[in-house]
Amino acid sequence: MKNPNDEVKPPSKMKYVIIAIVVVIMVGAGVTLALYHPAKSKKVTFYTWWATEGKVAVDKEYAAFHAAYPNLTAVSELKAGAGGSAAKGEILTLIRDGDPPEAFQAHYGPGMLSYVEAASQHSKEFVNMTPILDSMTNVIPEVVEAGEYNGTSFSLPVDMHRGAELYINPNLLYNNSISQLPTNITELLSDSKTLNSALSSTGGGGWTIPGGDGGWDQMQVWEDFFLANSINTTGNATLYDELMYGTLNMHSSTAMKVINETNNDYLTAYGERMHGISTLTWTAVIHDITGSKSGFQANGNWYVNAYDYLNVTAYPMNSSTINTAYDHSHHINLIAMPFPGTKGYFALIDDSVAIPTGPNQATGLTFAKYFSSFAGDKVFTKWKASSYYDNITSPSFYNTPSQWGDYECAVNDSGNSSRWVYQLSDGGMFASQTSSFETDLESLTSASSVSTWNSHLGSVISSEESSWLAGHNLSLGFLGTVSHPFGGYLPPWVHDPVNPGATAAQNTISTVNANNQSTAASSTSSPSIAIIVVGLTSIFLANAVIKKR
Repeated sequence: MKNPNDEVKPPSKMKYVIIAIVVVIMVGAGVTLALYHPAKSKKVTFYTWWATEGKVAVDKEYAAFHAAYPNLTAVSELKAGAGGSAAKGEILTLIRDGDPPEAFQAHYGPGMLSYVEAASQHSKEFVNMTPILDSMTNVIPEVVEAGEYNGTSFSLPVDMHRGAELYINPNLLYNNSISQLPTNITELLSDSKTLNSALSSTGGGGWTIPGGDGGWDQMQVWEDFFLANSINTTGNATLYDELMYGTLNMHSSTAMKVINETNNDYLTAYGERMHGISTLTWTAVIHDITGSKSGFQANGNWYVNAYDYLNVTAYPMNSSTINTAYDHSHHINLIAMPFPGTKGYFALIDDSVAIPTGPNQATGLTFAKYFSSFAGDKVFTKWKASSYYDNITSPSFYNTPSQWGDYECAVNDSGNSSRWVYQLSDGGMFASQTSSFETDLESLTSASSVSTWNSHLGSVISSEESSWLAGHNLSLGFLGTVSHPFGGYLPPWVHDPVNPGATAAQNTISTVNANNQSTAASSTSSPSIAIIVVGLTSIFLANAVIKKR
């Protein structure tokens, strides 16, 4: 107990120092709080060609993204054109100029690799999506493989399209005494001849091949015949794979047999086309199909978006709808079927989101990750394409029966890699080669132009191989991984006996932007961090002074 008579000592100078330190630090914290302002809503600009058939779906995606991330808003920068025919060239130019879009739509297949090769620092200029894809569950593996370049990915998938499809109003067939949908090329060309005879006098035709998409529509017709003829001749799709990689040998009698058959079939279809649509796009002629004014149109399942703006529902070909009398009695006005001769094969097209590295990559990556997640995917693919998640259990997930039919085929084919090809016209060739293919094919209008076309085709194939070899030099020279190549096909340079140290199998590519996710997580500042730092600092200094005393 203290003695009342003891002298009361004044506070030491050290205590005043401690108080002063704490006051100064807390004032600093107050200034930090006063200066802090919550982050304003940030805008993510997405460069895309979804101006018509995909606009409804992507607008709904933007709304869902903003609801999930109120401080972020996604908007489109549009460059319209079928299959990205106009946008791809523009994106390549922006990348070469060092001013890429902060987020952009890209096809899987070699389409995405086009941008990587065009960038001055190649893979370093894109966010590496491989860790994100590796962490995904319940996804169809072939979709992921189509966007892997020797195991490395630079964009995230947002849908799963099926290409090599044929669209027709079955009532047109029924009214012309055709009882069943065609299942092979012989039946298809017989039916188109019948339709052409019935419709040509009124301006219609056995085929609907518009000319306003820069050759994209023509390329779909040619490539679908080529796939069907390849399967019919060889029993598999290897020739199609070789065309994608530029390894197709035009000195091979088998390859040339298939090419010549394809040219003949294409010219037959082209000669029976509806006239007066040379300047129209593919979306502008859908009403001619549904209105029974014209015959078959080769396309992919983005066609089902006619549901959005034409109020037309597409149905898949099955054991019931193959009969045109059934379709007629059930008022079905649009059938989506595998291109005759390709049943059992899935021609894949994937749209994806790529994010260049730079100051806006964190917000762009947040958008891409949400879009590709199951939450984002189910919003988008209800209206467009099909989902690449394999756990969908109900047809009601989609707007149209056709989407569900395509999805079932994909799930059933999953794991059977040899049944998958990547559609050439929509990412299955490098961007510049696709453009050349489309332009050259527009000149194939008669038998007299076949030799010129074959020469041009040979040049495109050679150029395609060169682009793949450039990817190989970056350790990105094929789709998928060595153990799981897309389509079950590995190009010959993967196991190059001349230079095994450079083979794609020995993937030495360094991880690009390994800290992308942590960068995105740390890009948002918070006043709570400053307060914690201030508090810890004050305690540390006070303890130090006391101990010194």
